[in-house]
Amino acid sequence: MKKWTVLFTVVILALVAGSADAESIKGRLGISGQLGFATAEDADLVPSDEKLTAGSTFAGGGGLIFGLTRNLAIEAGALYLAPRDYKNAAGLKALEIENIDISLGLQLRNNVSENIAAYLGGGVDVLLSSVKDTEGDKGDADTVIGGHVNVGGDYFVTKRMALNFDLRGLIFPKADLKSGGTTVAEYDPISFVGLIGIRFFLN
Repeated sequence: MKKWTVLFTVVILALVAGSADAESIKGRLGISGQLGFATAEDADLVPSDEKLTAGSTFAGGGGLIFGLTRNLAIEAGALYLAPRDYKNAAGLKALEIENIDISLGLQLRNNVSENIAAYLGGGVDVLLSSVKDTEGDKGDADTVIGGHVNVGGDYFVTKRMALNFDLRGLIFPKADLKSGGTTVAEYDPISFVGLIGIRFFLN
């Protein structure tokens, strides 16, 4: 938690103290592609309340960004979280869950050097989930609505292309996992995601 606090503090200071020298994206449309990793919270078997621990997994996706003003942008995207195993106390696999996160949000942006822009963002997310048991049989997972908070930066290599670094927290209520209409587990979809990528602006 301490490292996240430090990162948020650095970005907020950058937003306040920016020198407005980097490329403005006001009125510009960009396409983003990102790759990285995600970590997730635990799950509970029902009705035993046995804890299931999740590992880290691959994350990747992309989206669109449009500059409303020099300091405000709207962003829409989809992020795929690859299947990850949930293991019991004995270290045995009990469930496998994969997710697709669809998001819409705003970025507060400012420029901190000639070609670097920092941002702080947030928005609304919809999480689609798929679950399998140890036999590979599919169950039903609730679709949940939540949100995200992210910090990051764009390094402009050219006027139209920027390298992107993004750290985000995905925040959702707990979701039920069902088999045959009966809830067999409850998991916490809260995740922390680290991404690197490229933005290409069309204008």
